[in-house]
Amino acid sequence: AAKPRLSSADALRETLRRRRASGGPAEQTFATLIGLELRPRRLRDASRLWASLTDARGVEGRDALWAHPDMLPTAADLDDPDGFVHREQLDFSELDKMLGEAASGKPDLHKKDPGEGRASEDGAGDGKDNGTE
Repeated sequence: AAKPRLSSADALRETLRRRRASGGPAEQTFATLIGLELRPRRLRDASRLWASLTDARGVEGRDALWAHPDMLPTAADLDDPDGFVHREQLDFSELDKMLGEAASGKPDLHKKDPGEGRASEDGAGDGKDNGTE
């Protein structure tokens, strides 16, 4: 469409195609600094996964995946977006709650320890002296 008005349209199109294939300065900076490579094919794969998640789970369901790092898609998931979209997702809310309690130093003391209430054979740890040493 631009060729009648822009005589170098073909050369410009080729330049843009090569830049997309090799990555521009921003992509090269990301790759150098943090090892993140934004390849056009992977960007298309990620976009397809994003759209599939939105269609299958809605915006809220799609966004809920980002709530826990173990639920995030991997590079393999980009190769099979339908498999990722329809996979059963684990519920990490209880694990996150326990980890949060442990990190804050306030574990839930109302839960009974499985070993609690069992008497040991020699009475060790019960505060009574059984006369053996």
